[in-house]
Amino acid sequence: MLRAYEAEQARARDGAAEGSAAIHRALDHYLHTAHAAALLLYPHRDVLPLPALQPGAIREALTTRAQAQAWFEAEREVLVAVAGRAAEAGFDRHAWQIPWAMRNFLDREGHWHDWARTQRAALAAAGRLADRAGQAHAHRNIGRACLRLGRYDDARGHLRDGLALYRQLGHYYGQARTHFEIAWGAERQGRYSEALAHSRQALEAFRAAGDRQGAAIALNTQGWCLTQLGSHQQALACSRQALAVLQETGHHGGEAAAWMTVGFASHHLGRDLEALACYQRALGLHRALGDRYHQSRTLVYLGEARGALGSPAAARQAWRQALAILEELHHPEAAHVRSLLDGLPAPRSETPRQRHVAHAGS
Repeated sequence: MLRAYEAEQARARDGAAEGSAAIHRALDHYLHTAHAAALLLYPHRDVLPLPALQPGAIREALTTRAQAQAWFEAEREVLVAVAGRAAEAGFDRHAWQIPWAMRNFLDREGHWHDWARTQRAALAAAGRLADRAGQAHAHRNIGRACLRLGRYDDARGHLRDGLALYRQLGHYYGQARTHFEIAWGAERQGRYSEALAHSRQALEAFRAAGDRQGAAIALNTQGWCLTQLGSHQQALACSRQALAVLQETGHHGGEAAAWMTVGFASHHLGRDLEALACYQRALGLHRALGDRYHQSRTLVYLGEARGALGSPAAARQAWRQALAILEELHHPEAAHVRSLLDGLPAPRSETPRQRHVAHAGS
């Protein structure tokens, strides 16, 4: 905000041209630093072609994940404000690219309202520029944010519009990611056959884009849909194949998702100790990534595995942790976790085996 204030003072002192140059330098600082921080935190995300820094503009010297995380946490509210200020000042490229650089951080930290709001502004800015790629990216991000917020109808509309633009552009990666988001939304609504169809289309598009990691993530999504449809052995085959690629290539978010699928399928095949171990691996990865929402989902399944192994107290502990996260995120899935807790028997003394299971999951 200090830089924005200085830019306003420059406008007052030196006239509109110099004021505009000062704003440009400030926006370049935020755009280039946010983009660098995003790549440190999420090295597997797509890279934006950025314009060169204006003379006098400085990018923060961030070199570690911890520095990038701390910078985003300190600057989040400023970045949200700066993105809006960019549009007001006529810098539409910054107005859509700054939100694009912020998207993974806002998603992982649960700032979904900020994510949706900044991406709607990004969509308007990209539209003024007639930048179809920028519009497609913004539609996809609004769709994803709406899915997080449970606004499924809004999400489907934006994802459909984004997919149409990506097809016009021949942008296979964008098509793949959008099919993936549509699959995720359908899965959240229990439409598993539809989710499976879109995950297969995502796999084809990722392969066309030459993205091996993306193809592995789509293959794991197929596995998740298959196990939801009762094809647990087929799901295990898909997700173990995906897991090997994701571990090899170091995609920790995708690896965590694959461990979740292997755990879920194992649980439904009666292999609850295997499921417990898989969920623990997933939870550790989500915590390392700072992905709070997926921590909550993993804790829900971890609690189910603990309950199946005869440890209701350990299940209760996991579900309480999940509920605390979801309540902090103001997420509608909190109601489901409350119902799980309400359905547990009253606490009682545990057997030595049950204590062992609880300790193994802590």
